[in-house]
Amino acid sequence: MDKEEIFEKLIDAYAGYYNIERAGDKTEEGRDKVPEPFDALGFLANEAQQYFLVKAAGIADVNSYEYVYFKKCRSLDPDMLQELDRTAWEDGISRVRPYSGHKNTDVALIVTADELTSGVREAVPAYRHSKNYKLGLYGFSNYRLVVIEARSGLILTNRRGKDLRDFVTHITNK
Repeated sequence: MDKEEIFEKLIDAYAGYYNIERAGDKTEEGRDKVPEPFDALGFLANEAQQYFLVKAAGIADVNSYEYVYFKKCRSLDPDMLQELDRTAWEDGISRVRPYSGHKNTDVALIVTADELTSGVREAVPAYRHSKNYKLGLYGFSNYRLVVIEARSGLILTNRRGKDLRDFVTHITNK
């Protein structure tokens, strides 16, 4: 399976739950919906309220969000991975609106490449980002990274991305 097939399978799988925007999609103002250099962006909002007997007696909001950045490339080297990592984390964090009902806003990066150059395998586990807002009272953000080498079927993740490994493996083996 090549990177294009894997990319499309991932987008189809995520589209069942996430709002997916592809590179080239424009806002009403004419700006790109997907930041450079990504090929697609997925957004999930899970908003819930806790209340006592009636909705007017609201106790708390428990809202979770996730932004997933998708990138496909022919060859992935450590410098490119570092740039993708930085851009995804910074853009994802810039979209966070912390408040008392905010539980979390997570950022994920999924890179599909035909081949990985030397140094990428060692670098992936080192990418870690997390942030809390007002000592966690206004929620937190975590970062997950998945790198897929299409030729070999190798799937690499950082520590938080391990929970995505089974999902990605299932999708790519369909």
